[in-house]
Amino acid sequence: QHNASQPMFLYVPYQAVHSSGRTHILELPPKYTDMFSHISSADRRTFAAIAYSMDASIGAVMEALHNKHMLDNSIVIFISDNGGDPRELTGNSGSNRPLRGAKMGLFEGGIRVPALLWSPLLNKSGYVSDALIHVTDLLPTVLDAIDGTGIQDQKHLYGISQWSTLSTSGRPVRWEIYHNVDPVWNQSAIRWYDWKLVQNSEPTFLGKNFVNYGYTDRHIEVNTKQSFPGLQSTDRHNCKTYRILSQMSRKPDYNVLRGSTVRCPTRPNTATLANCRHELCLFNIRDDPCEQRDLIGQIEPEFVAILWHRLLEFNRTAVSPLSLVPLDPVASDPTLYDNTWVNWLDYKDMSNSHVTADRSEL
Repeated sequence: QHNASQPMFLYVPYQAVHSSGRTHILELPPKYTDMFSHISSADRRTFAAIAYSMDASIGAVMEALHNKHMLDNSIVIFISDNGGDPRELTGNSGSNRPLRGAKMGLFEGGIRVPALLWSPLLNKSGYVSDALIHVTDLLPTVLDAIDGTGIQDQKHLYGISQWSTLSTSGRPVRWEIYHNVDPVWNQSAIRWYDWKLVQNSEPTFLGKNFVNYGYTDRHIEVNTKQSFPGLQSTDRHNCKTYRILSQMSRKPDYNVLRGSTVRCPTRPNTATLANCRHELCLFNIRDDPCEQRDLIGQIEPEFVAILWHRLLEFNRTAVSPLSLVPLDPVASDPTLYDNTWVNWLDYKDMSNSHVTADRSEL
């Protein structure tokens, strides 16, 4: 019901293909159950069906925008928040192969994610960009695309407008990314040009070590031999988005995706991989995107020190995370707040006195 003559910002945060733990399995509409019967693994079969249902929902959004003639002046961005999670901890059987690692880690499998930018406003399209892009770049990029000026005061903004880079396949504007500086899990990593310094790559909790997940998950092993030529030739062409773009004379060329293929040597012996947990690791991501060769002892220590100090300097003015506050199951009990989940730290005085908070105060 939006007035098409007015600008619109639409944010659609899909829960697919997320799962909430081993006891909460992935769920999907029954009509998608039989579409992927050719996949032998039940978990991967469910995962594929959920991804398909998300695609169908995106198609419905695209169809609605097209019916109101809004796609002609729209920017559509699709991005994931983190890499897939093949661990049995969550049970969603995601796969990041051939990249190493998974969600919650700092290897490429946990932080390099699928992203797509579509718009008739692009001066060049139908190509894969290998420019370094960080999620914080989205805000200045979109604002720049809207009025050509973007954010004037960049002093306190980490993001950089990537519109000129993406719209014309122009020169890169970012050469550095701070992947994380986490004092709780004691993790950090920095990407500088092709180099990536990693300190404590993966969290260890619940008594498990996840450093090699993404290589060893049994569900993914089953599916490395799967191929989907039938889906590529039929379902892709039958989906709503494909039909709508074809009507706009912008039929997508899926062969473009070959430009995003990551090629690595055969899967290594995980016992020989540096886990980066107790020592710094240095990788050249362009030459070794699967992070199999730790170069920390082969590069001048002065260069490693420069990257490490850049991390320290970046973190020097950071605000301490609230998660440093000790857990308090008593004070955070929702029964103290009219059975409502709240940020209990904001109502600590009430919880300490065991006074039930009135809903109007929350």
